[in-house]
Amino acid sequence: MTKERALAQMRALTATQALATLVGWQSDPATRLLLRPPFSEWFYAASADLLLVPSIEPSRGDLRTIGRGMREARCDALVVKASSEGRRTLYIAYGQWRRKENVWCHGRRLWLSPHGKAWLVPDPHDSEDPYTSMQLTARRLQVASHPPARDDQEAADGLDRADIFLAQLWGDRR
Repeated sequence: MTKERALAQMRALTATQALATLVGWQSDPATRLLLRPPFSEWFYAASADLLLVPSIEPSRGDLRTIGRGMREARCDALVVKASSEGRRTLYIAYGQWRRKENVWCHGRRLWLSPHGKAWLVPDPHDSEDPYTSMQLTARRLQVASHPPARDDQEAADGLDRADIFLAQLWGDRR
């Protein structure tokens, strides 16, 4: 394993754990015993009925495996990827478990309000599904009827707050 890959894995793992702490998701170690490998390395937030999957694989490259884990656990999933180039941030995919087929929402970024409320919002540089946002709470994720920001400046400020939070977590200088 290369040094860059090991660093990327560490960033994805610490970001996933920090996100869970920020939102109030508790991971019960006993639930890991219920999932078979390779799914047993993921976190399960019982209050949100959500798998939290730290990942460094190419975009969407691991969704087939994650989809199988969602089918087995019968719950939604957040795939948390830490960027390895350019500005350090998180890219998140949200998968909703459905009886017949999982539904994915890609290209989400962490957005923080001035009071620390966490949201998943569309990445301004990703044109896929530019209207879907979700507030992260201790309960199940729900698609919001409105975005958290009222204008472009407020949207940019929330992304900057999230990136500063991550930089502090990772010990990066800004």
